Amino acid sequence: MNEEIDDSEFYHEDFTTASDWEILVAHMEEIVNQWNSEDRKQSPSSSQWVVKSEKLVYMETNFDFTYYHKNLEDNLLEGPEDKVKHVLDTWFDFSLMSEDHKHLCLAQWYGVNKFIVISSTGDVEQTNNESRMKTLLSAVTVLASNVLDLPIFVQVRDKWQKMYCGVYECNGIRTNFDTVHLIRGPYHCQYLTGLLDVFKTKIRSPCTIEKIFVSYKATYQLQDFGNFVWRQECASDIIDMESFFTLPFGVSIDPVSSLYLNTLWSYLPEHSIIDSENHSDFKPLKAQQWQCSISFTKNPICLLGDYLGEVLEIINNDNTVYNLLGSFAVLHDGPKTNPLDLLTEPLVPSISMLLSQATRNNKGSPPLEKDVLVPLLFFLFPDAEKDSSFPYGATDEREPLQKKFKIFENMDQELKGFKTCAEDSLVWRLAIVLANVLQSLGGLKAFCHLWYEFVQQMRYRWDKSIVIPG
Repeated sequence: MNEEIDDSEFYHEDFTTASDWEILVAHMEEIVNQWNSEDRKQSPSSSQWVVKSEKLVYMETNFDFTYYHKNLEDNLLEGPEDKVKHVLDTWFDFSLMSEDHKHLCLAQWYGVNKFIVISSTGDVEQTNNESRMKTLLSAVTVLASNVLDLPIFVQVRDKWQKMYCGVYECNGIRTNFDTVHLIRGPYHCQYLTGLLDVFKTKIRSPCTIEKIFVSYKATYQLQDFGNFVWRQECASDIIDMESFFTLPFGVSIDPVSSLYLNTLWSYLPEHSIIDSENHSDFKPLKAQQWQCSISFTKNPICLLGDYLGEVLEIINNDNTVYNLLGSFAVLHDGPKTNPLDLLTEPLVPSISMLLSQATRNNKGSPPLEKDVLVPLLFFLFPDAEKDSSFPYGATDEREPLQKKFKIFENMDQELKGFKTCAEDSLVWRLAIVLANVLQSLGGLKAFCHLWYEFVQQMRYRWDKSIVIPG
């Protein structure tokens, strides 16, 4: 007799359970449908590119699913049928390059203004594995044939290489995108005639070529600006008191790293232009259109921004003047004086007299030496010095020159909304001096030292009923 077989002892694979690949495709379709519905509801954006991104997880790897859509200036609707222009339309060629997003090079290479990119999350590329790359490409191919009517790319290999594979399917025609890196291009492909020969060879059969239209862009880059670089040097260790009473403005390095000039020719018949080794019609002065752009230096050192940033950091500092200065901020009781001596004291105290009283019993070196501190106090209180070089209300020699420029005619009217103090007042000078001391003369301790001496001077003038200048 045949032995009875118990079916329960055998493993049955449940084909009704969705695989990871099917879950990935379904998740991408859901995201695309959601983006399409949002595009119909959203109002036009002022930014050049609309970027949306979602996270995908496949084979224990995180991916970014990013959608790019360019806002075109002109109306994309044509004719009474209100049909949107094709995403590969030749009139979309050669838009200005933007460094705000890392995948916008695809818009330059393939002339697309609406596309999706799948890339691994982070700086390390996770699609170097060939089987994983083919799995993602198969998923995006299914997505393109089902619901997606725009190009979709997969970033492969290391990210710095900028290599992409992609697919686009519409009206029964599929377009495959690929990237090839060459150390040096073939000689016959350096001119338009060679590129046209390659293009005709690739699509000659079974399609017939009637007309070929060409769009051309040449990019010129300028990095060496010669002797025409304007910049301001950082503060040096040598203290120049004349320049110390103003705040610096400018940069230590040129914030513009490169200038770009793009010369464009759009939608030209191949028989109307010549570009070969012997002759070229693509001369910059004869271009149909020019585009200029610049690239900026990353994190340039802005002198005024550094000074103001140092001042703003003090807001979150909980230390007191006495904690930072120690014995220099402690008032020591001096010998008792005769009250009648007040009648014989000078109306305006000298800076050296107050400094000797405040630091008489202190030991060690102060944050600000006397030869540095005294000129700063004379700048704040010029009435304490005979024949001061910085009296309040003095006429600036540069003022007549400024009046020659139209930009200064309505300066008071233009800046009336700003909250500030009067120009060249005591508060004005104090803010400038404190910012310079904090940045260049010893940091927070020097800042507190000058503030302490300023308060002592103000207290003395208040007690003696002496007019405060500025």
